[in-house]
Amino acid sequence: MKAMIDTGANRTFISIKALDPSYGKMFVNKLHKCVFLADGYSSISVYGTLNLSIIMGDTSTSIKAFVVKELCADCILGMDFINKYKLIINTEEKIVSLYNNYKRITLKFDINSNEKKYPARLINNIRIPPKQTRSIPVSIELSSANVVLRPSFKLQQRTPLLTLNSSLKVHDHTSNISLYNPTNYSYSLPKDLILATTTVPTLSFSKCASIDHQLVNDNINKLTRHISDSTQREEIETILHQHEKLFDTSKPAIAINVKPHEIKTLDHPPPSSRPYYSTPHKEEEMHKIVQELLYYGLIRKSYSPFAAPALLVAKHDGSWRMVVDYKN
Repeated sequence: MKAMIDTGANRTFISIKALDPSYGKMFVNKLHKCVFLADGYSSISVYGTLNLSIIMGDTSTSIKAFVVKELCADCILGMDFINKYKLIINTEEKIVSLYNNYKRITLKFDINSNEKKYPARLINNIRIPPKQTRSIPVSIELSSANVVLRPSFKLQQRTPLLTLNSSLKVHDHTSNISLYNPTNYSYSLPKDLILATTTVPTLSFSKCASIDHQLVNDNINKLTRHISDSTQREEIETILHQHEKLFDTSKPAIAINVKPHEIKTLDHPPPSSRPYYSTPHKEEEMHKIVQELLYYGLIRKSYSPFAAPALLVAKHDGSWRMVVDYKN
């Protein structure tokens, strides 16, 4: 199922076409009424309300939804859903995160290439002076929506003008696109010219990654508690929270290297050292560490003739760090 997050919708809606026929008997309230869209004029008929359960990755969410005949997506998640699960929308990284069961779950946007495209046409003849930016009104065949913008290929090929938007908010079939003229001369465009195509973004529920929000807060607080100026500390914390996944140390991370590591060896037998003597307690702790590294894919079993002994070094908090001695 494809769902659209709409900050302009007060309630959650689902198309009856997206439901199994058996759901027709499960309406909380069977009713026939109309609700108005954001433009204040367009309306859609409501068949009833339904307690809707949505599986997003590994997380189960629920919300009471209005059932309607059809939508631009299978489901529209409105402000009732956004507020309930504390949704954060990151348009730059194309991700949405929600808070559920004391953890934040992250999902990626999925732009479906088969979705209908809506052209953005010039409403009037326009003229852009040299080295200036103008906000240009355009018409779009959508009543109200947040859309993703793709500049017209012909416009890019035939003119030097630059489109500065990556997304638009459509209201009453109109919106504004910012165009920049980088040349030393004025440039004119005729009415009805297509400046761009727009699509309604949808959210894919297929991939999910959890973040330990409490651990992130603790780690960021430790990093900023030495800053005496409260205003500066809050500003830095805000920046760090924008990259919160970097501060979730609950699971080991795997670094992705563009160039593989290379160790050049001479033409002699592989160096191999016997393991160091250890106590039963340390051997047990070593086994736990190795099993954890295997579980997270940070190491793998090896039958290489190269061998170096490993030992445990105590940390300040009383836990152990595994160290490999390559000196031989």
